[in-house]
Amino acid sequence: MERRVGVLVIGAGPVGACCAYELATSGCNVLLVERELDACPPAAAAHGNCGLVLPSHLTPLAAPGVITKGMRWLFDSGSPFYVAPRASAELVRWLWLFRAACTEERSRAGAEVLFPLNYASAALHVELAERHGERWLYRRNGLVQVHESAAGGEEAAAEVARDRALGVSVSDLSMAQVRARYPQYRSSVAHAVLYEDAAHLEPLRFTRTMADLAVAAGAELATDTEVLALDCTGRGTVRAITTRGDVLAEQVVVAAGAWSPDLARGLGVSLPIQPAKGYSVDLQRPSSFPEAPFYLGEAHLVFTPMGETLRLGGTLELAGWNMAVRPRRVAGLRQAAARAFGLAAHSAPERLWRGPRPVTPDGLPVVGRVPCAERVILATGHCMLGLLLAPVTGRLVAELAGGSQLSESIAALSARRFR
Repeated sequence: MERRVGVLVIGAGPVGACCAYELATSGCNVLLVERELDACPPAAAAHGNCGLVLPSHLTPLAAPGVITKGMRWLFDSGSPFYVAPRASAELVRWLWLFRAACTEERSRAGAEVLFPLNYASAALHVELAERHGERWLYRRNGLVQVHESAAGGEEAAAEVARDRALGVSVSDLSMAQVRARYPQYRSSVAHAVLYEDAAHLEPLRFTRTMADLAVAAGAELATDTEVLALDCTGRGTVRAITTRGDVLAEQVVVAAGAWSPDLARGLGVSLPIQPAKGYSVDLQRPSSFPEAPFYLGEAHLVFTPMGETLRLGGTLELAGWNMAVRPRRVAGLRQAAARAFGLAAHSAPERLWRGPRPVTPDGLPVVGRVPCAERVILATGHCMLGLLLAPVTGRLVAELAGGSQLSESIAALSARRFR
């Protein structure tokens, strides 16, 4: 069965849901499709993430010093950033581009690109939360970041200085101030700051609510519908071959996260996006843990309160599409939580999750029209910032699709940069 739509949005994660919402509210005839049975399914990167809306997160994954750490972490399956050795031309290409991006100049340029996007999207999060935020437990109470070691503190202080120069609002905290905010904290404090503009929310509720709002605005949501290929050879339309029949669309938005490269490859675009596996563990939230997230620097571990749950999230693993759980990585999260807050290191979690994040080698998303297929718009590769950047990505995609002047520059986000 063949059908026609104005805009087909592929992927019902936070980015796809926000794209569908913005497109529908601008008057487009929108079909949002998801390969799984539900919007934001368990395999999606946003399903179990830490729910941070942290506009001051300006350091891309590719940063000075990461390569040196990566060599130490390479063969340690419990390290914060583990690269599982395997024979893969795509991984070799990604690592080569990643190495080239790990310079002071490239990192600074990436931060300057992220700064306006992050804050524009955070403002859109506030607008959405004023109308619907209680549905996804939106709270804007800041985030405390602590480094336990002197070396980690010095590195963090340099990063904070750069962020302040860009205009980020961040305050220094003493050990006493940290423990006043988090009475259970029991580890050392070499360096601590408060990011005052940080917020957090429940990512699954946010994503599914945005999909519902898109439907209320006129979009159609079709789950259990996988797009197998895109054919741009027709005049005036793109043919999407799906497991539920063909769809002829005037425009297509690829917001399929880590699955996007397969669709882009059929259009002649080779996107260097790796499915980087992230982990999270949900525990019962201690009564004394405040309504504000906490970041433990050296462990790369985030603690996010979500109602009666405390979510622990962190680490990054490049292992291709191997989604097997590595016990050492989960144990590392639990042990750091036990050291910092006395949380039980061995009790059964309420839930353990892992999923693939779409990570580009320079840490920036890919947003813009496909160079050789102008009716296709890419909205993918958001790394660990998909939840934060979803609203502004949706706004930009709607502007692109409608031919409007863009509210933010996306020149640095083009897929052309990987040529």
